Amino acid sequence: MKRVEDNDLSVRFESPYRDEVSQVGFRFNRMLDEINQLISDVKEREGEKRRAEVQALSAQISPHFFYNTLNTIYCKSVLGENEDASRMILALSQMFQLSLSGGRDLIPLRDELDHVRQYVAIQQTSYESLFECSIDADPEALDWHVPKLILQPLVENSIQHGFQDRTSGGIVRIAARRTDEGLRLTVEDNGAGLDPDKAKSDLATPPAGRKGYALRNIYRRMQLYYGDGMGMDIANNESGGARIELRLPRMPEGG
Repeated sequence: MKRVEDNDLSVRFESPYRDEVSQVGFRFNRMLDEINQLISDVKEREGEKRRAEVQALSAQISPHFFYNTLNTIYCKSVLGENEDASRMILALSQMFQLSLSGGRDLIPLRDELDHVRQYVAIQQTSYESLFECSIDADPEALDWHVPKLILQPLVENSIQHGFQDRTSGGIVRIAARRTDEGLRLTVEDNGAGLDPDKAKSDLATPPAGRKGYALRNIYRRMQLYYGDGMGMDIANNESGGARIELRLPRMPEGG
């Protein structure tokens, strides 16, 4: 009983006798079995709840972009810009394939970066000469599994908000680095920047509307996957543009 008080629920009473004390001990064992089963049931239900929330959050990221892209493809087709429309259709098809990812929620970083490249190709066709994008990833980081759709929304923020007053000269930089603690992902731009304090406040108490939605969505999914081990830093860089850093911890075996 003392060991159970110290949260050791694996202990069991043992005795070669069948006296009254032993009968109490065997009933104590059955009680522990039932407690362990209840804990297991709660963990399973909690896991299902988390998976459902992750899937719901992931599903909310993509639709508006796909709708806008289809409208752009339609407009280019009407205007006779068939080569651009063909490239966008091919990139969109590859994005769909990567987004579905066989039903997986965690995908290799290399696949997430491919998804970003297809997204950038579509946006560069839509907004000609608006921006350039560079990706610098440690080779040993490419096989690291990350939540899908964790980088593309940050790039979208740079284009839609950081470059909204620009017609050219935009730069988006993506970096992926392995660290002793895990993986560090950075997306930054040379755009209009943001209010870091307000953005951080919105993560905890989201305002009405979709403003800042991408950051809240990513932050919540990281919480569900990694708990307190994850981190998100929001700041402006030396050029005045936005800089978002995500820190993903090492996952335990089977975690």
